[in-house]
Amino acid sequence: MIILKNKLFENIISLTTIKGLEYLLAFIIFPYLTRTLHVDGFGKIMFVQSIINYFVMFTDYGFNLYAPKVIAQNDDINKRGEIFAGIFGAKIFLLCIATLIFFILVLATNRFYTIDIFLYLVFYLNVIGSVIFPIWFFQGIQQMRYITIVNIVARVCCLAGIFYFVKAPDDYLAAAFFQAVVPLIAGICSWIILFSKFNEVFVLPKICDVKTAIKEAKSVFISMLAINSYTSSSVVILGLFSNSTVVGYYSGAQKIIDNIRRILEPILQATYPHISKLLQESKEKSKIFIKKAVIILGGGSFVLSIVVFLFAEKIVEIILGAGYQQSVLLLRIMAFLPVIITVSNIYGIQILIPIGYANAFSRILVCAAIINLILIFPLVYFYQDIGISVCAVIVESFVTLASIKAVKETKFFSI
Repeated sequence: MIILKNKLFENIISLTTIKGLEYLLAFIIFPYLTRTLHVDGFGKIMFVQSIINYFVMFTDYGFNLYAPKVIAQNDDINKRGEIFAGIFGAKIFLLCIATLIFFILVLATNRFYTIDIFLYLVFYLNVIGSVIFPIWFFQGIQQMRYITIVNIVARVCCLAGIFYFVKAPDDYLAAAFFQAVVPLIAGICSWIILFSKFNEVFVLPKICDVKTAIKEAKSVFISMLAINSYTSSSVVILGLFSNSTVVGYYSGAQKIIDNIRRILEPILQATYPHISKLLQESKEKSKIFIKKAVIILGGGSFVLSIVVFLFAEKIVEIILGAGYQQSVLLLRIMAFLPVIITVSNIYGIQILIPIGYANAFSRILVCAAIINLILIFPLVYFYQDIGISVCAVIVESFVTLASIKAVKETKFFSI
């Protein structure tokens, strides 16, 4: 138990360092890009990035949630190597399919509409990087200090590149490149660490292990697909019904919400494999730990949401700069998303999945995607960025309430 606590503390520190660096760079890069690229250029980048996220999601296939759990529950080195090989082999297989689909869609679309092919190609580096970056492995063995190092290297390179090459709105391709290449750099560095520290992962994947990985991660993939349908898809739909400027207003506010929400993300990422491991040892201890997480993380995110709502105008002025006044209203509408999403993460990802109710959580997310599909088109058509902000709050609130209800029905514990 002491070892578990030490690993948890170390992982929280490591992940907090990563996120702390991300926030520091975000508060440098994000305002710089919104000012340098202007609303239209920033909106263009966010629109294409949202489309590329479909391919990232497809190649992840839920492994970023499935893999840490299964690796954390297998201490045998040989078995761990087989699991790694099976999962990574599955990701490479999915990357081949995604790349083929990507080029077919881009070339076909360009025949009927004029699109910025180079912008799509640059952002596709993010897909390749996400595949080769095995953050899930280090999370599963609870050795996140290695990921801290490679993330620092990658993000500092990104910062230097953006400030050196991005000077005007026409430099949006360079801005896209240095954002997309971060996981690629981190992935290359992480494989150097794997080669020197974890030789057991260097085994040829067996077809049966690849099939097993894809089959067992299927329910998590459905969950991620549903989540993606009401996150990235919202930006895509807004772009189709409006223009890059409106997308820029919404994306600016959404980015602020995402960065604030992620303040507590290091703890959530560290507790997930910890809870999975703890459940094998003591159900009662895991219940106590989860209850504390609900109080601490839920309360912390609630305070952050209050701050966002009260100081939205000042936050937009400082971070986004001039020309983003419309984002103030959007930020206030979405101000309580940090606490809503944090609570849904605890009940859904941290509780339902580890205790074996991944399918129940998947059904909740599929229902959320259907609700989003029903609401988003009329809301965006009539109210554009305001409508999509309201839709986001409604859908995320549903996920949270439904997850709480599902946990109570499992009778895992009463809260």
